[in-house]
Amino acid sequence: MTFCFSVSNAQKINTAPLDAYWKLIEPLKRGDSLSHQDWKDFLQIEPNKIYVENQGFDSLYLERLRKTLQIVYMPKNDSILQIRIAANDKDPSSYWMTFKVYMYKKYEDELKKYQVKVLSPVYIKNIYKNAFKWLPKRLQLKDTTVNFHFLGIENDAIAGEGIIVATMWQIYIQDKLKPGIFGGHEMHHVLRKGIIFKNISENEKGIMYILNVIQNEGTADMIDKVYNVAHDDELPVGSKFKDFLLYQADSIVQQIDSSLLNLAKSNGTIFLKEKDYRNLIRWTSGHCPGYYMADIIVRNGYRKELIKTVQNPFSFIYLYNKAAVKDSKNPPKFAKESIEYVKLLERRYRTNR
Repeated sequence: MTFCFSVSNAQKINTAPLDAYWKLIEPLKRGDSLSHQDWKDFLQIEPNKIYVENQGFDSLYLERLRKTLQIVYMPKNDSILQIRIAANDKDPSSYWMTFKVYMYKKYEDELKKYQVKVLSPVYIKNIYKNAFKWLPKRLQLKDTTVNFHFLGIENDAIAGEGIIVATMWQIYIQDKLKPGIFGGHEMHHVLRKGIIFKNISENEKGIMYILNVIQNEGTADMIDKVYNVAHDDELPVGSKFKDFLLYQADSIVQQIDSSLLNLAKSNGTIFLKEKDYRNLIRWTSGHCPGYYMADIIVRNGYRKELIKTVQNPFSFIYLYNKAAVKDSKNPPKFAKESIEYVKLLERRYRTNR
């Protein structure tokens, strides 16, 4: 397969890491084990290395992944694989790593066919088209310095610092719902150019973290996750997003409200750290409750305002509260004191960046 397609003189879609994966698994299908050296060499391929480091995968996790590849692809381990797949059908969290690898085995032919399609110029056009729909005119500018790299491991993506690294399984499963929505989500992160706030007080680093990430993911989720939720029943077990996006989202909003109230009432002495907020949102990077909040904003008529203020995390809270008042499902609202504290944060940091 062709390794990359040049969209312009600079921008490329690189499938070399994916081709390396297809090559890596062939000996396993014949019964050979995956040597530590071959695995190490595979992980040293630059996009694989970037992804692994960004996700924080340690040596123990990577060794589990190597062994899981052997379970999934080596014929002698088929009985173990079937037990795991059956268990995973009942509870997707039981053998989550096995599921992620097995999808590449089960859908190998389809993934290889789709790999050829993503090298079409039309594909990159769809990515930008989807990203632009949720950006104001001033930010609808193509960034041809950003290259796309598609992997054959895991099921997520990262974007930033001139690169987008995405896993082929997620691209395939989401693009079946609408072409280019997954890439559009990641390109939205690149083009949005979120404001970097400086000189944040130690006691407010946590709250500024959560305000930033829920807007960052929530708005981008309007590109692709809306389709995921609408077609949740059609997706394979383990690839469903509804529970991931909405599980206790209303409760999380209430807890963010409580933390704002504590900051306000204690004059900043009672606060949560960034790690506390990461645990609160179950390390979802802001998808939950970001999607939940953005969806409420949009369905209550504030889509234009959401797009216009896409770089302002404070406005995201104000818009959510306005929308929550109107919403027939009566979602939780931020207290007046909480909103006042958000306004204080805005005054303090929007002019200091």
